[in-house]
Amino acid sequence: MAANGTHEELYLIDGSSLAYRAFFALPESIATSTGFPTNTIFGFASMLVKLLTEHGQKPTIVVWDAGHSGRKEISSEYKATRQSRPDLLKEQWPHLGPLVEAFGYKNVSVPGYEADDVIASIAEKARNQDVPVIVVTGDRDIFQLIDPDSKVRVMATGRGITDTKLYDYQAVIDRYGLPPESIPDFYGLKGDTSDNIPGVPGIGDKTAAQLLDKYKDLETVLASVDEISGAKRRENLVNHADDARISKQLATIMRDIPVDVDPAAEAAAEPDRSKLREVFREFELRAPLARLEEALAADDQAGVPAAMPAEPENVRVRAREGGVGEVRALAQRSDDAEVALALIAPEIPEGQLLAEEPVWRFGACVGEEAIVGTLDDPQELIAALGDRPVIAHDAKAWGVVPQNLTHDTLLAAYLLEPARRGFPFAELCEERGFKVESDQPLAAEAALLQALTGWQREQLDDRGLTGLLDEVELPLVAVLRDMEVEGVRLNKERLAEIRVRVQDEIAGLEREIFELTGEQFTIGSPQQLGVVLFEKLGLSRKRRGKTGFSTDARVLQAIRDEHPVVPKIERWRELNQLMKTYLDVLPQVADEESRIHTTFVQAAATTGRLASTNPNLQNVPVRTELGREIRGCFEAAPGNVLISADYSQVELRVMAFIADEPVLKDIFVRGEDVHTATASQVFGRPAEELTPMDRSKAKMINYGIVYGLSDYGLADRLNIPREEAKAFIDAYLERFGRVAAFMATTIEEAKERGFVTTLFGRRRQLPELRARNYQVRTLGERLAVNTVIQGTAADVMKLAMIGVHRELKRSGLRTRMILTIHDELLFEGPPEEAEQVKALVEREMLAPWGDRTPPLDVDAGVGVTWLEAK
Repeated sequence: MAANGTHEELYLIDGSSLAYRAFFALPESIATSTGFPTNTIFGFASMLVKLLTEHGQKPTIVVWDAGHSGRKEISSEYKATRQSRPDLLKEQWPHLGPLVEAFGYKNVSVPGYEADDVIASIAEKARNQDVPVIVVTGDRDIFQLIDPDSKVRVMATGRGITDTKLYDYQAVIDRYGLPPESIPDFYGLKGDTSDNIPGVPGIGDKTAAQLLDKYKDLETVLASVDEISGAKRRENLVNHADDARISKQLATIMRDIPVDVDPAAEAAAEPDRSKLREVFREFELRAPLARLEEALAADDQAGVPAAMPAEPENVRVRAREGGVGEVRALAQRSDDAEVALALIAPEIPEGQLLAEEPVWRFGACVGEEAIVGTLDDPQELIAALGDRPVIAHDAKAWGVVPQNLTHDTLLAAYLLEPARRGFPFAELCEERGFKVESDQPLAAEAALLQALTGWQREQLDDRGLTGLLDEVELPLVAVLRDMEVEGVRLNKERLAEIRVRVQDEIAGLEREIFELTGEQFTIGSPQQLGVVLFEKLGLSRKRRGKTGFSTDARVLQAIRDEHPVVPKIERWRELNQLMKTYLDVLPQVADEESRIHTTFVQAAATTGRLASTNPNLQNVPVRTELGREIRGCFEAAPGNVLISADYSQVELRVMAFIADEPVLKDIFVRGEDVHTATASQVFGRPAEELTPMDRSKAKMINYGIVYGLSDYGLADRLNIPREEAKAFIDAYLERFGRVAAFMATTIEEAKERGFVTTLFGRRRQLPELRARNYQVRTLGERLAVNTVIQGTAADVMKLAMIGVHRELKRSGLRTRMILTIHDELLFEGPPEEAEQVKALVEREMLAPWGDRTPPLDVDAGVGVTWLEAK
């Protein structure tokens, strides 16, 4: 009871309704890093956090279904069309009750009765005790509980699980044109497909509301059939009068169930903060946890007493100020002491000139002792540590990599959760509940590094990922940093000439496009382009997008021959993309020596592939003439040459080995063109009788298998009927039976385990495989096959880079590795070293694969420009 003598609002939550709504509203692919499904838990927890955040701590009861309240006896068809509880929901269901209790709420169910009836009975008691009630549910039939005084109101969830609207008596009238007490009559007429309540055929929401507005209740409607317009409607009302009465009975909520709850005695309970955090972390509910922490912090600031401390102090650190010497001494206290190192670069406002060199700040921790201080250059501290073991978070970002980097929490988090969007250090620590009290933030960060490292190492060991971190990801950090420092030289003058020419061609294309279409419009706008192509010019409409008919590249390719404007639009798009991505950008990011220093990203692709940013040099085109010209602008420094080394069809060779496909293996061993040989196998004709189109189809199928291309996708890309594409794929899988078996086995094992692994142990969780939705499930199947193949190829490339980098340094050669682009490595060095480097690079690129069959193959070339070397 509130201080003024009035009762505090009692919240009654329909747990079953919210759980089902969460499950069906959120993607089934939401899961923990171990693959446990959490879409229902996520949505349910989000709703409870919303209630706590927006309405504070209230007396709250969560009510669950425990039967049908006798409605099955009234109608055996009641809820008969509802599917049994989906497996993914079944797995999550047992965790919802404990979650409720952690919030300090009460779970209630009455055997044999539905939640609606239990809620109504508690609400009736509350009304008699003058206790205001708010019912939280996704079901609309519960509006009938709202009374004229709005002692009972309903918070109804909308399309999203946390989208809500609060309904009082007038709000129901505003929505339906009916008072709440007419809701059972309303459902009697219109029925409810979700509960298999029949109603009267042909009567929907609008007609039911109109009839009840005029005749007030169901019986009067049925007694006044002769006055109602529409012969068919009158016939249905006569023939289905009993259905309407039964429907009303089914929709009428019971209010007299014996429930052992005293609404007036319910009081707001403090949430079990420790348990809540434990549950949220267990199920990796990052966003709800952040909102929960905000809510709990706000309560603390408002002086609300906590049931227990906000969080136990589980990381201890003693900090003192010092310099490089003190850190060295700290590191040398024991032979195996790991130094947890946190570094923060100086922030220099853009365009601001500084009178003195900015300083770096650092925190170094061993055990419970930490040193904090400042540096002019982090190289000074890294050099002082020598070969002492160092743990860090994103060590490459420091610009200098420790000689003995033994753990990087960013890379470890990436291996554990490759599909995660980002890996902020503070977030990773909060999720695990690691906290430390210190007035020195960098000392605290270094101490937290130790705690997070310990937890991650246990997880890596459990999942067989320790070797991948120690032997691949960690050694690669210094390799990538050296490449970033080296950069690649750009011929700005040559690029500027291309840019002027492309600008002129773009302007000419725009004039021609406007002339052919008879109007000016924004060519880059898919909506405006769609109107011109499909409404004005009447070209064939293909796939629909979210805002109209699609105008993507595949659609334009399919209608290319229908109008001369289409090829010009395709060319305009190609040139504009190259202009925005390369011609405009590259000169701006080159340094004073005309070198471009991209940033390589390890923790990006779920398959393990590397990415590059600022600028992205992974996708510099090579297939078009203009793309090759742009590649020709990347050149060696005066007196040097570039060496390009490229794996030949590495993914197909990986697939041939993993699938143990003898025909494919033999093709590669004999050194035949794999696409021509595949076409010959699939189409049953000798190579000399094949057309270039046959080879193109075979190439698309080869890579389509690797990337999980469906018959629909293949048909779309080749612009052929879907039946023909399916026939191609079927013929391929029949001829290469081991590939078909590999795909089937991989998918089946992934469904059983919830994940796939590469040949080198890289793991990817695939919750999509357990989704009810067919498209999501088949996506998971394609990802399973693709990850095993592409992920293995990515691991091979990373190991090759480590080996090449090591051997180049060991040999004393001046040539340096400067760029990686998918399956290609680019080097720069003096021409007299070229042949020796080619042999070294080929050896080290083949080494990770060993003597597996088929062997890998490396093509290497030398030239002054990237184009010449390629």
